[in-house]
Amino acid sequence: MAGREGPEPPHAPGSAPSRGLGSGCFPWTALAVLIALVSGLFLFLGGGGAGNGRPPGSGQPPGGIGQKTYVDEIDEARQQLFKGELVRTSTKSLHLVAGGDPQPFRAQILGSWSSHGPGEPHASTVAGAQIGVRLHCSGAQVRCTPLSSERQNVISKTDKATWLWDVSAKKAGTVTLSVTVTAYYRDSDTVLLEQPPTTAHVEVAAPPGDRFAWVTQAWRWISDAITSLGGLAVSLTGVITLAVIIGRRMSPATGPEPGNDNTDADSNTPS
Repeated sequence: MAGREGPEPPHAPGSAPSRGLGSGCFPWTALAVLIALVSGLFLFLGGGGAGNGRPPGSGQPPGGIGQKTYVDEIDEARQQLFKGELVRTSTKSLHLVAGGDPQPFRAQILGSWSSHGPGEPHASTVAGAQIGVRLHCSGAQVRCTPLSSERQNVISKTDKATWLWDVSAKKAGTVTLSVTVTAYYRDSDTVLLEQPPTTAHVEVAAPPGDRFAWVTQAWRWISDAITSLGGLAVSLTGVITLAVIIGRRMSPATGPEPGNDNTDADSNTPS
């Protein structure tokens, strides 16, 4: 009955609100986790990634600059190059003897160009950057030993740089010396401009005690020719011998001297 109904039992405080909060908690947590994953992925891709096998900035121009900036800097550096002068040792004064002492070879680059020189060969070359000079030697077992740094600065028109080598040869003959000049971009390996090599030929003399070396060389040449053409030489010898024998057989025989053949006279003498 209605009169006996007592008051409702008290509910635990906050029980209904806690069920509502629990039912909506999962979507917000999943969304937060998804945002964190996406943010981490963007950071990973934007930083180059340590797990992609490439260091950050790989494939980019030196210094981490952009490609366009790098191209502009190279173009500007090339425009700053100017004409200098290359002076080198004359090959006529380079007296090389087989097995003898090394001879000095010098190359110098001046920041300014002048048409006159102290008798040494000179030519127009590139200047206005870090310059590298190389000497390449070939032939007759020749050796070129550098005595200075390969790269030096010739930045202004008042600058000059000198390169030195020791040149020696072990055999007599002809050697080739080639000088190559290269302009680099700052202190990197990027080539701004490389000129075609300047080439010269030098005769290496035989040692003083071997004045008749040419006779030895000629005899070796003849011996090699005989060895390589040995079969032909034997064939020619046989042909010549056969021709001599045939010539002797075909020559007319010599008849008896007059008055010595009395055979017919004796038989026809009357008794």
